[in-house]
Amino acid sequence: MRRLVVLLISIAIPALASAHHSFSEFDQSRTILISGTLTDYAWQNPHVKLKVEADLDGKTVTWDVECHSIGILSRAAFDPNTFKVGDKVSVAGTPSRATPNRMFATNVLLPSGREVVLAPGVPPHWQTTAAPFAPPGAPPGAAAAEPPTKGLFKVWGSSFADPRGGPAGLWMGISPSSLTPAAKSALAAWDPIHDTVARGCEPKGVPTIMEQPYGLAFEDHGATIALKLEEYDTLRTIHLSDGAAAPAAKSLLGYSVGRWDGSTLVVTTTGISWRYISPDGLPLGPSARLEERFTPADDGKRLDYTVTITDADTFMKPAVLERFWVWSPTERVRPYECGQRQSTR
Repeated sequence: MRRLVVLLISIAIPALASAHHSFSEFDQSRTILISGTLTDYAWQNPHVKLKVEADLDGKTVTWDVECHSIGILSRAAFDPNTFKVGDKVSVAGTPSRATPNRMFATNVLLPSGREVVLAPGVPPHWQTTAAPFAPPGAPPGAAAAEPPTKGLFKVWGSSFADPRGGPAGLWMGISPSSLTPAAKSALAAWDPIHDTVARGCEPKGVPTIMEQPYGLAFEDHGATIALKLEEYDTLRTIHLSDGAAAPAAKSLLGYSVGRWDGSTLVVTTTGISWRYISPDGLPLGPSARLEERFTPADDGKRLDYTVTITDADTFMKPAVLERFWVWSPTERVRPYECGQRQSTR
């Protein structure tokens, strides 16, 4: 169970590292620095990639530099207009354990001398005055904005100021002592470098997708509620009547039935084909049942989330996991368009 404990601690450094696939490939105990020429970039999800030609022991090598997704980098004010091919850049980050000349970027120093911090919780590398990573918000000095509605139906985003408001928060409720022997064995056999929960642009299922750090929105469609999540352009349909017959076939997102408990939306989901709970490979049993509670605060600026997982294959008793989202006037659900090169030029 040491692996689960270590992962739950390290998942926040950087706090969003688990958002797409396992970052165990990168040695987060080390920071390396490269300086060279930007020769190419792929501005795409799930990860933006840079190519940097640098000198290594008297030889010119090309570094494969992986970054966060477009949605995360946009919150760091880092986009294709920030640089151009041919620029001299410096990159700080964590090296790959598996592949030479490959790293995950946490900081970039641009030709202008401006440093960009690319992830929450990461300090500046070159300058103490570098702007910290921050979520979108109102411009400095602007009057405090009020949400369009006090209820559920609007766009919500992760809080990068509090781990409980980001992806890491959802897994803080998992205790090694709560796991069944079978679940412990599955975790012990899981290879964090080669066995990734999500590969490339393959979508994730519930409950794992609920860790995603981007915008999510609730839309009222009468007999159903649409829950849109930016990651992998995910659409969850919540049926407000349990009279409809659930499909016989299981699916990544399962079949969800909702009801109102005051202002709280309670969602019960069964028929899930997804095989995981958390991004470290904790298994989800074939008969798992989820009960989610979405509760907006009275002022409409925070959304508390609780999911109770009943899964006798994995947990000794139902597991209760929690996180929250916040409302921001500039948060939105962006097109994810995984694998497609994008540009803001």
